[in-house]
Amino acid sequence: MRLRMPLLAAVLAAACGGATASDRISVMGVDRLSGELSAQEVELPGTDLSAVRGPAGMFTVSGGAPDCAVRRKVNGALVARTVRCVTLLGQYAAMERARQFLLSAGAEALLPAPVLADEGAAPGLRYLPAADAFSLGEGPAGARVPSALNPGAVAREMARRQLRAVAPEEAEGIALFLGATAAADPGYLATSEPGGDPVGHLDLSRPLPAGAPASAVLAGALWAWADASGDLLGASRAALAAARALGSGAADPAAVLSLVADQLDGAERNQACAIFRARLHTSGIAACP
Repeated sequence: MRLRMPLLAAVLAAACGGATASDRISVMGVDRLSGELSAQEVELPGTDLSAVRGPAGMFTVSGGAPDCAVRRKVNGALVARTVRCVTLLGQYAAMERARQFLLSAGAEALLPAPVLADEGAAPGLRYLPAADAFSLGEGPAGARVPSALNPGAVAREMARRQLRAVAPEEAEGIALFLGATAAADPGYLATSEPGGDPVGHLDLSRPLPAGAPASAVLAGALWAWADASGDLLGASRAALAAARALGSGAADPAAVLSLVADQLDGAERNQACAIFRARLHTSGIAACP
């Protein structure tokens, strides 16, 4: 009888409409293959669905925890009873997806941060370093994908929290790159721009204009190497390892790329060095003699 208790508990939970650890929840999200916004069923282990809090973040609405009742659909998956809660759970799921990607790339398993979901907040997820928290807003209007559901944009903000001890310019460049690898798309920011990005200003794979910020130069060089190597996750691991070696001291893109190249050997290093030199238009990369 004891061996049958876990099964019995699961059956009772399903019969009563309760949630179990393996329950799937219906949310809106970006399809991994098509890149389009669609209804999805995802698992969110360790998450209190009604309060929208778990390993990815702790949501607050109007100063308090959300109260998101859920019901069970015919197929057994759960779904929130209100449109607002469907939206909040979709935004949480996007954060969990980004968290899982960063963890697979060797990021630190941080404690969840507060997520301040306010209708008057700037569109999308925004990391607030001074508070070690996130703001969360709807929109922007006219964008194909809301910024808070854009896998790359969400990963970039969560990477900014991972990189809060790194100098701002370097942290921004690495976070911008990690957003691209999380989305597997160098132009990931364009889908959340009203009207898109028809001339490709936000595309990391395109040549940068003269005077581009150092963060964009760094992100573009990292993406060019990651794309050529065919190993986006491995490149993400190398970028995060370089960030840990940097610390809080300011460094130019060449110094960061040297720390990346220094992790490679043989043909892999030669390939990375050739790409880094071409993107930076310089031979002054210490690990690339």
